[in-house]
Amino acid sequence: MTDETITILAYIGFYSLFLGLLLLLVIITIGFRYVVLIESRVANDAGGIATARMLWKGGVIGRFIRSSNVFAYVLLRSFPGPFFKQRAALLGDPNVNLPKIWQAWVLVPALFLFGMLAIALIASAILRAFV
Repeated sequence: MTDETITILAYIGFYSLFLGLLLLLVIITIGFRYVVLIESRVANDAGGIATARMLWKGGVIGRFIRSSNVFAYVLLRSFPGPFFKQRAALLGDPNVNLPKIWQAWVLVPALFLFGMLAIALIASAILRAFV
């Protein structure tokens, strides 16, 4: 592996982590407004979303955990089949109609964050394998 390839992989890993941090900021700032809106519509007394909202409040870590719960809820309810609906029901009411834009503000930044993390891990694995 040439020095140029190593440098390119290092830049790819660095920039993907940097973009991931920017996406994390989007999740806990702009995207959190939509998390709160979704929580208010789907939370039920026994669900995980209501419990997380009560326990974690609005600090930085709390915002990330609450966003993760809503992300899991929106993702699970979007899959077909009763198994996924049951899993979503553990978090909140899966039958509530939600605007697509709210769901997009929860799903898109989180999916891109996971994508950036995967790119950084792949670049790191390639560097470790060949260097």
